[in-house]
Amino acid sequence: MMSEESAPSRNVVSQFFKRISQLYQLQLDRWTPHTKLRWAGAIVLILIFLLRVFTKQGWYIVTYALGIYHLNLFIAFLTPKIDPALDLDDDQGPELPTKANEEFRPFIRRLPEFKFWYAISKSTVIGIICTFFEAFNVPVFWPILVMYFITLFCITMKRQIRHMIKYRYLPFTHSKPRYQAVPTEK
Repeated sequence: MMSEESAPSRNVVSQFFKRISQLYQLQLDRWTPHTKLRWAGAIVLILIFLLRVFTKQGWYIVTYALGIYHLNLFIAFLTPKIDPALDLDDDQGPELPTKANEEFRPFIRRLPEFKFWYAISKSTVIGIICTFFEAFNVPVFWPILVMYFITLFCITMKRQIRHMIKYRYLPFTHSKPRYQAVPTEK
């Protein structure tokens, strides 16, 4: 008898959470084509986080962890899905051209732009929430964290730029040549 009463309540709860999940996915789907607005919102979230950290004078370890995570996401965003340095077999999918006479193959990111934005936004919201709990306000000497982050950023970006130069790929589309269709005569 007890299982008969609890079964409908579990069904209602699961339907409720399923509906919330569908509404959330619907909002994400609506935001997908609005790249500039999404990134403006992400920047606003980051600025709110930084404002909170500066005004409260704490949570430097949360800021450092968030910065390292954002750096990791950025590197994944810049890296091709199939890394040419690790690609030993020719049968594993698209590759980047290494010579001028090779066929063009599109740049496929390891972390697509939408997932990059979503991870940045979600992690920043989690960082903002962490600043409301004193348990995350670990006392640290923040100038050391800043210097370590700058050093880590420079070393990582230097390695990434060398990789981009070595394998001749450019992960950004704004400076790539765009070809227009040749008009056909009737």
